[in-house]
Amino acid sequence: MTSALNAAVSFVRDRIRLNALLIVLCFAGVLVLESQSAASYPAYLLAIAMLVRFRQWADVFSVPLMWAVAALLAYLVLTSLWSEGSQPGDALSMLSRAAQVLLFAVAFAECQMHGDLRRWLGRTLAVAGVLAALAGIGLFLMEHSENGRLIGLGQLDNNVVAALVFGVVLILITGEALRESGVHWRRFGALGMVVIAAAVVLSDSRNGQIGAVLGVGTLLIAHRVADRHRFAAAVLGLGVILVALLAALITNESTRTLVLPRGDSFRPAIWLATLSAVADGGLWFGRGILTDDTLVTAAGEFPHPHNMYLSVLFQGGLVGVALFAALIAAVVRILFNHYGHRDAKLALGILGLALPAWLLDGHELIDKVGMTWFLFWLPVAISLGLAWMGRLDAKRPLEGSR
Repeated sequence: MTSALNAAVSFVRDRIRLNALLIVLCFAGVLVLESQSAASYPAYLLAIAMLVRFRQWADVFSVPLMWAVAALLAYLVLTSLWSEGSQPGDALSMLSRAAQVLLFAVAFAECQMHGDLRRWLGRTLAVAGVLAALAGIGLFLMEHSENGRLIGLGQLDNNVVAALVFGVVLILITGEALRESGVHWRRFGALGMVVIAAAVVLSDSRNGQIGAVLGVGTLLIAHRVADRHRFAAAVLGLGVILVALLAALITNESTRTLVLPRGDSFRPAIWLATLSAVADGGLWFGRGILTDDTLVTAAGEFPHPHNMYLSVLFQGGLVGVALFAALIAAVVRILFNHYGHRDAKLALGILGLALPAWLLDGHELIDKVGMTWFLFWLPVAISLGLAWMGRLDAKRPLEGSR
């Protein structure tokens, strides 16, 4: 009993291991718990654990990327002040969400720096995703949803969200399979990739399916091409080939429904309505992150712009888009600077899925733990860890020479 208690106390005192466990629970909550608030409890605990030990990670503010993340989050929270119909409590809630995102990024970056992503964190997230996909496939086969599209458990209650999150899991498990691992893991990894791929296909989300192809393709290219410039050219070539193939299928009447079974899903009308709403007021500074972004078109009402970039434009205007673009550019630059690192390749694969997918879906860059944490804040955290580690490595020789 005493030894078990001592082990528990030792685990709690080891903040990196504790943070890694809380991160796993955060993502597992998304996959299992229907309530977003319930899934956020580990995120609250993670935030508290980070704040209590602020001095132990405060040097992260010496990393320029940290300031880019903080600037974007702070500005979007600031837009709460001019949001239409917002209440003070709503602004505080948004501030809490932004703080959770920021502290998650730092916590994950530290875990990545200590090698936990390579040792067990990535593998655990992959296994959790495979189990969630198996459960989703089982429910789909037993109940068969009304529209014939697979959804998942927890917060994956939308086929598009399920497809995109499972796409990230597919990238995670592919990345683990590419690492040097034992025979048993390779077998599980191969089986897991089949399960996740089946879940993505059964979701019937073209955006999720194409995104998964781009993400896994980006990861495989990163592992096969040693030179980062050739990698960029190869990924660009993959994108061009895929766009050309899709264009050929869409222009042919006999194959158009294969790519667009539901037509354009009113996307052009939604985007034009978003641009019109921004032009009416808020081009430079946005209409505010708490402003209702329901859009009215001739086809009906739609709850959001269905495009992350237009959502940021609606919420934060051109200033918000500039900060968002600067953060993406900074993340990609860091990943390219650390191109030889396996974690950088993993992050590039996730961005290979997320950045194109956000042209058709996505609307909340700051949110409780959920899809956006998988698609964006996870690779941001990995790049923060790589930049932070590089800063510390550069600092050590200087300290040793004194």
